[in-house]
Amino acid sequence: MSYICLIANRNGAALSGDSRLTMEPRFLHLHFDKTRKVFSDPEQRMAWACCGLTLYLGIHYFKLANRILRQSHRSLSSRLSQISGILSKATALQHLVTRKDSVFELLLAAVTEDGVQVYQLEVVNGKAKLKRHAAPVFLQAGWLPKLHQKPPVLAEYENETMEQLTTRARERCVWAMKRDKHLSEENHKHTQTIGGSIRVASLSTKEPELP
Repeated sequence: MSYICLIANRNGAALSGDSRLTMEPRFLHLHFDKTRKVFSDPEQRMAWACCGLTLYLGIHYFKLANRILRQSHRSLSSRLSQISGILSKATALQHLVTRKDSVFELLLAAVTEDGVQVYQLEVVNGKAKLKRHAAPVFLQAGWLPKLHQKPPVLAEYENETMEQLTTRARERCVWAMKRDKHLSEENHKHTQTIGGSIRVASLSTKEPELP
């Protein structure tokens, strides 16, 4: 499982994530470093990131979630509900078959008339939880808790510019990747599941300029 994070304030939101897909069983150290986990849709003024269950029984769940979220003719709540339902079934099945935890997490930011709204969907072994937050907020998801830095203090980022938010999101992912590599070097039983290139998406509350 990889690492993603989202940081938002009144100026907008920034998301980052790595690009590694780790194949099962993990001890074989098989991975693919070109998986896209961070997405944006400027027309909808939304951006999101996924991690966890990627590819199972021929279905790529990040791509599926991406297709659903781009259906702008539907309400966001109905799209999130559909993703939740699909991943509840998929993680429940994988958990039943493998007897291991199966997890899918989605972080999404949307610019609305009320400012930046953030949604956090977590699906674990068939059970889904959806939370909604108003900016300013910082969220991170992914692998082991020891690969998560301590959350930044609100005063540090509540007034940052979009450039600063984007830099902060990227640096969080860089830290997680370096930490994961260090753990794998210390213990060969630890599989490095965070890797590849880092992708970042930003979302500003400023109205886009007309061409």
